[in-house]
Amino acid sequence: MIKFSATLLATLIAASVNAATVDLRIMETTDLHSNMMDFDYYKDAATEKFGLVRTASLIEQARAEVKNSVLVDNGDVIQGSPLGDYMAAKGLKEGDVHPVYKAMNTLNYAVGNLGNHEFNYGLDFLHKALAGAKFPYVNANIIDAKTGKPMFTPVPDPGYPGRGQRRSNPHPAHRLYRLCAAADHDLG
Repeated sequence: MIKFSATLLATLIAASVNAATVDLRIMETTDLHSNMMDFDYYKDAATEKFGLVRTASLIEQARAEVKNSVLVDNGDVIQGSPLGDYMAAKGLKEGDVHPVYKAMNTLNYAVGNLGNHEFNYGLDFLHKALAGAKFPYVNANIIDAKTGKPMFTPVPDPGYPGRGQRRSNPHPAHRLYRLCAAADHDLG
């Protein structure tokens, strides 16, 4: 009888572990191009087409609907509007935080990725701008010509095991599919 109870208990535990799911809402921004306000400075008119201030209210609304969420950005952040041009012309001193990153930090982005336009103003400006981000940037295909190593991959952090370490996944599409399927199921 004890053996049966232990087997039954083990089966119930295994079933509950396999049945456990975590709903995760993944929110993403891309091509912000330093458009913080919902205003088109080139047309001198308000717009509903872009502006992080407009998107911020949608982000907060989406976060309020679920327990678990993550906010990521896919790049093209610091260039493309008068604000971006102004900041590049003005330059950033040590300790300055680019206005785009002030806004993104306020929204608690979890991670960012670099777009091609991040390089428009040169590496020195890019490094100074990224120093103001309170979230890591991940990118595996930008290689430092001097060292031969990835330039923007996060480094290992003792407070977060595994961060910045390379892992081999023989079936990356399967993992991505499972993640997307779970997110799609949660979002209806």
